[in-house]
Amino acid sequence: MTTYDQLLESAREHYNVPAMPLVDDVASFLVSLGATPLDLDRYGEDLIDEFVDPELAIVAFTLRAPQLLRQRASSEELENFASDSSSEFDPLEYGEANEEWTVYSHEIEELSRIHVVLERADHTAERVGNFRVYGGAQWLREMLWAATGVVPRDPGSPTSGSTLFGRAFQFADRAPFTAAPLV
Repeated sequence: MTTYDQLLESAREHYNVPAMPLVDDVASFLVSLGATPLDLDRYGEDLIDEFVDPELAIVAFTLRAPQLLRQRASSEELENFASDSSSEFDPLEYGEANEEWTVYSHEIEELSRIHVVLERADHTAERVGNFRVYGGAQWLREMLWAATGVVPRDPGSPTSGSTLFGRAFQFADRAPFTAAPLV
């Protein structure tokens, strides 16, 4: 039987990522992709959901990279995250106070942007305890799992090619790709 460490070793080789169990390492990795910090105090109400523990959420990032996101997207993501050409986008639809978040949300819907929230582990502030990827970036979810060793509460939208990721869930006492909301 494969151990979790063996599974992670295979996954890290498959996704070409090193072990990154520390919040600072994952933050540096996200910045290397072009992500910038997203004010968790300002946007926490929009980012904290049933998959994020508000007591442990420590940092958030946003990544606007349409070309990267589309290149790495699964066929399902390309189908589900598409610009709706039938309606005109209005960044002021929810008022001036919400303009930036409205733009962010629109960009997520059209596969131009993602957000990532990192939680610290409950026993140490340095280690990643969970992460949440908002938007069409299954490749990043799976890559962050391989790097951190943390099976996320939100599995996203895995594809048939997500076999290593699917096997990780048994080590978290969950069926493959089963979500584990806090509520």
